[in-house]
Amino acid sequence: MMKNNRILIVDDQEDLREQLGRLLVESGQPNKTSTLVQNMRERLMGVSDEKQAPVKIPPRYDIDTAGQGEEAFEMVQAAIDNKAPYAVMFTDMRMPPGWDGLKTSKKVREIDKNIEIVIMTAYADHTQSTIAEEVGMPEKLLYIKKPFQTEEIFQLAMSLTAKWSAEHLERMRRGWLEKTLVCMRTARHLEDDPNSTYIATLNSFLAFLNTNKGVIAEWNEDQEEWVLKGSKNTDETLAKEFFKKNSEALLKNNAIQNNVDGVYVIPLKNNNCSVIVGLYDVRTQSDPEWYKLLNMLLITSVEGLENASIKSKNYCKINKDCKFPALVKKMRSHMKELHEEYESDDAVQLLLKKIDKVIKSVKAEAKAE
Repeated sequence: MMKNNRILIVDDQEDLREQLGRLLVESGQPNKTSTLVQNMRERLMGVSDEKQAPVKIPPRYDIDTAGQGEEAFEMVQAAIDNKAPYAVMFTDMRMPPGWDGLKTSKKVREIDKNIEIVIMTAYADHTQSTIAEEVGMPEKLLYIKKPFQTEEIFQLAMSLTAKWSAEHLERMRRGWLEKTLVCMRTARHLEDDPNSTYIATLNSFLAFLNTNKGVIAEWNEDQEEWVLKGSKNTDETLAKEFFKKNSEALLKNNAIQNNVDGVYVIPLKNNNCSVIVGLYDVRTQSDPEWYKLLNMLLITSVEGLENASIKSKNYCKINKDCKFPALVKKMRSHMKELHEEYESDDAVQLLLKKIDKVIKSVKAEAKAE
């Protein structure tokens, strides 16, 4: 999980905000004096380098500063627009002549519901309950009085950036799950329509992997080639060339491949169907939970495609072996002639209606099989 270590420091006094910024930056650096003493002690005790404890890498913070509340507000907005939000904002309470810390926090909270806010002050201008009520979301608001210890700032920075990152990951996972359920529902809903199932499957993977460019193809055993079943924002000629060029490799492939001639390949295969979804400009995630959800979507899609493939093969068998559609068309033509010839004969008209009803019933049963 990538941790967000972006911190914004807001204080009208430049020396104070720069000092706080240095404290946080230097929190990731080892203390030279303590390191020297430790090395001397190890030499005197005869401790070799091999027996030394592994060095823990402290967090490194990305620090920005602002001299006024209005400036801080604009920086937070710009960070959101650039998809690089701040995890924590430390702000002073009194910052004349502009917004004070309370108004700054309130305005920032209006545009960023996730940022952790720490208000620092040496004066009791407002009660903590008033601040919480004005700013909102008290679970993301802390109040610290000056003067404070260096360790307090270190601890707040470390814990709040970790908290922001954990909550962000949880929101992403929830979004992935919701998207997966929608995609799975779409794939299952269209099982009875073979042609639509392929398009729905492609759209499901496009949505889950945040791209709008892809193709889907099925292996045709009779033709011994990949047959394109659908595409989106992709040149079909180039897509067919891709499947022709990589035909054998795709046929043998049973695992997701990240880059096959620039295409993210997702095989959807079992004993009854062999389908490939190819996506372009895909952005994957490193989170194991994301891959679990992708696998759930994959399994559901294979089930839907299998059912669609079986129905499609049965329908083709009816067309090829039984010539059922042609027979129905011929019967309806004869019935139309009889209908016109015996238009005034109620008994014949009633009989024709019954025959038409039987034809519809037989056709529906044949398609279901």
